[in-house]
Amino acid sequence: MKRTGPTPGLLRDIGEFGFIDRVKRRFGGPARPGEIGIGDDAAVLPSPAGKVVLSTDLLVEGTHFDLRYFLPEELGWRALSANLSDLAAMGASPVCYLVALAAPPHATVKLLEGIFRGMARAARPSGIRLMGGDTCLGEKIVLSITVMGKVRAGRAITRTGAKPGDILFVTGEPGWSRLGLRLLSGGRPRKPSGWMRKAMRRHLEPVARCEEGAGAAGCGAVSAMIDLSDGLLPDLSHLLAPGGMGAILNEKAFRLSPGFRKAAKELGEDPMAAFLAGGEDYELLMAVRPHRHDAFLRASRKFPAGAFPIGVVTRKGGVRVHRADGSWLAGLELPSGFSHFSSFAPSVAAAGNRSPRRRN
Repeated sequence: MKRTGPTPGLLRDIGEFGFIDRVKRRFGGPARPGEIGIGDDAAVLPSPAGKVVLSTDLLVEGTHFDLRYFLPEELGWRALSANLSDLAAMGASPVCYLVALAAPPHATVKLLEGIFRGMARAARPSGIRLMGGDTCLGEKIVLSITVMGKVRAGRAITRTGAKPGDILFVTGEPGWSRLGLRLLSGGRPRKPSGWMRKAMRRHLEPVARCEEGAGAAGCGAVSAMIDLSDGLLPDLSHLLAPGGMGAILNEKAFRLSPGFRKAAKELGEDPMAAFLAGGEDYELLMAVRPHRHDAFLRASRKFPAGAFPIGVVTRKGGVRVHRADGSWLAGLELPSGFSHFSSFAPSVAAAGNRSPRRRN
């Protein structure tokens, strides 16, 4: 293995091309036969069979992340995972990603390499590879990631296919990221354990549900799918809006573990509000055709995060929640999630339900 020597101090010490060369050697990897990777005007890959799926994100320091509580590797992990989640929501398999980075000259090379190292760690489980990008000087760190995936023709799942009677399933445990954000708003714990560690990890290093998305696309039972970036209720509204539909959700079906309830209580959060309106969990919300329910259940047994039903799509508009005590929540009584462009927060303390993130 080639020795790369000690990490230089500041970005201005090695310049743009010196930094690109370090990224290529440390994180790019060798190009495969028929490919052209980092170092030319553009990347070249053989055309994948089926359909190409693309997604991109832009993250700005002070708006989307705060380095006072994000470690560089956590930022890189989270940034790429958010993009991978978009591929997962389409049922696509990840192929490669591009990174455009702006940074001030006084930024340390250690910090910037930490961001790329975090992306490399997040990329490892899915096999997605860094194939190029761009760098330039800026007043603050700006990170833009573009991911490419592939899906078999006719297998891509969109947000628009849900029908009345479809059963709503969600993966994992939505709400933990909101609790993590609330915890971090009071300062990063030095030695977190128990629910604190879980809440932090779910916010700082979320896991994209790539296997679940591919499994959902392959079983032929899922009519619509979306990843939970703004919160379960706001993202559910995207599935329901095309047909003017609604949904009935059942609180007894919500995955609110004793640990989750304890964490919410310690942080002064309503556990059901965190579950329904917390953002940036990157779990998958799926509408499952009732006549294909058994096929979905067979496929979901292989989901690492599992999947559980939370309700059903209705012809009548509006979302209603049947409480465990028999009462109902609807309309303005429901907790609200993140709304894009309604507020921008320069720090985690002002971020509210979530730290803002643009989606496609």
